[in-house]
Amino acid sequence: MKKYRIALVTDKYLPIYGGLELFLRELAHELTLRGHEAHVICVTPGEPRDEIFAVHRLDVPRIPGLYRARSRAAVVALDRVLGAHRFDLVHAHCIFSPLAHAATWLARRRRVPSVLTVHSDVRGVGGLAASLANRVCRWAKWPTVLSAVSRYVAGDLRRVSRRDDVELLLNAARIDDWRVARAEEQRIVAAMRFTIRKRPKQLVRMLSSLHARLPRSRWPKLALVGDGPELPSVRREVARLGLQEHVELPGYLTQRELAGQLARAAVFAVPSRREALSIAAIEARAAAVPVVARIPSGVAEVVEHGVHGLLARDDDEFVAALATLLGDPALRARMSGAARRDLERFEWRRCLERHEELYATAIERFSRSE
Repeated sequence: MKKYRIALVTDKYLPIYGGLELFLRELAHELTLRGHEAHVICVTPGEPRDEIFAVHRLDVPRIPGLYRARSRAAVVALDRVLGAHRFDLVHAHCIFSPLAHAATWLARRRRVPSVLTVHSDVRGVGGLAASLANRVCRWAKWPTVLSAVSRYVAGDLRRVSRRDDVELLLNAARIDDWRVARAEEQRIVAAMRFTIRKRPKQLVRMLSSLHARLPRSRWPKLALVGDGPELPSVRREVARLGLQEHVELPGYLTQRELAGQLARAAVFAVPSRREALSIAAIEARAAAVPVVARIPSGVAEVVEHGVHGLLARDDDEFVAALATLLGDPALRARMSGAARRDLERFEWRRCLERHEELYATAIERFSRSE
């Protein structure tokens, strides 16, 4: 396999802790181990980290609170980095990321192949913005390989781009690292970045509704793991509902600490309405924890209803699904056994092979367009 110098571009990166940010770190690390030269380019400030790959943090104006580029200065700075390192390929990663779209535009100008991977649903305001941008600058006509992290997102991206060649590029997890010894308790675990889109406050409210359905002796505890801008609001909601004894907010946890939480979990909860894929759900399955999640979303790529967990169409169904699983040890045991099977497609080896396939496709497609 040919080795490439690859620019991995997105607005947000560590020390912001979210699914995309952690995935990008692992992707750059694994690509480097396979002999490629990976560079992460972002607008997130931060101190140098102990990495085996380069990280370029563009010192440019950002949208307050959103950690995204907000001026043409970011395009100029990004172009400077792309020119200095003569990349073989640009791989842009997008969750409403101005820098990612700028990267594919600059790649086209610099006659460099590119891949754009969408990590969020392309609906609502985001889909409208993408459609309007396509009408103005025709980004879908560029020779960029378009990809998405689930079939759910790929369908949206096909609709917005009006292209039928959107590729599937699943995210990955270190499956073996999450195979824990089970010590199940009457406990729900959720792990997320605390943003409005992830709906942590709504999960606290659903716990209150769940308590109303169950006798007090069976009330579960909720470990809501993570950090982010919504954490103060979640704390206030826990106090307002009088759930201090039943909700744990441990903040961001290391992988080992989170694995310990999953070992004790009866159920893993994914309350967001339009999840693109959910690496957290993959990790929960690897830990043999049944998952309850909302649909339609990319979680259906990970969780088969009735096999690895239960999928709910609204919050009432979500609460009912939690009650069903918490009240049925035999069902949980069956789903727990199924959860650990058939996870090979989410392993890093498969993920990296698929990335290399798309990189070769992008280079071939670009050479044909010249």
